[in-house]
Amino acid sequence: MTKSGFFSRLKEAVQKTKENFVGRLEEAMGLRPEIDGALLEDLESILIGADIGVQTTSDLIEKIRDQADRKMIRDAEQVKRLIQTTLLEILNQTSRNGESARAVDNAPWVVFVVGVNGVGKTTTIGKLAYLYRNRGKKPLICASDTFRAAAIDQLEIWARRANTEMIKQASGADPAAVLFDALQAARARGRDPVIVDTAGRL
Repeated sequence: MTKSGFFSRLKEAVQKTKENFVGRLEEAMGLRPEIDGALLEDLESILIGADIGVQTTSDLIEKIRDQADRKMIRDAEQVKRLIQTTLLEILNQTSRNGESARAVDNAPWVVFVVGVNGVGKTTTIGKLAYLYRNRGKKPLICASDTFRAAAIDQLEIWARRANTEMIKQASGADPAAVLFDALQAARARGRDPVIVDTAGRL
C-alpha cells in the first residue's frame, strides 16, 4: 500500500463522515428552523450517531437549550455556529491537555488506537512505533484486538518492520489480559510508550 493511497482513503473516509454529519444537521434545522424540543431531540440523535459521545452531546444540547431560553440564540444558523464553536473549544482543550499529559514523567505512557475496522489502525500503529523509535523511545506494541481474524498476525508484521517488541496472546483471549501483560512487560523492560491495538467493535 502506498503512502498516498493510505492518506487518500483516510481523507475520503473523513470527508464522507463530515458530509453525512453536516448534511444531517442541515436537514434537521431546515425542517425545523425554530429552536424547540423536537429540534433538540433531532440534534441529540445526530450528535450521538456521529460518535460525539453521550456526555458531550448532553452538555451541548443543554447549552443550546439554555441559550435559546435566554434568547441568546434565535434561529438554526446561530445553533450551527454554537455547535461548531463548542466542538472546536473541546478539541482545542483536548489538544492542550494532551500536550501536558505528554510532559508527565510517569512511564509507561499508554496510547490507545481506536476506530472501526478498516480505517487503518494497524498501519498507524506500525508508523507510530517507527516514529517513536526514531525519536529515541523504546515503544512496545500490545495486540489487544483479539477478536478480528488475522489481526495479531498483521500487527506482528508491522512490529517487525518497526523493529519493535510486541506482546500478544492467542486469538480470542481477553483483551484486558493482553494489556495487563503488556504493561507489566513495559515496566519490567523499560519500554515506553505502550501502543495498544483495539478491536473495532470496542
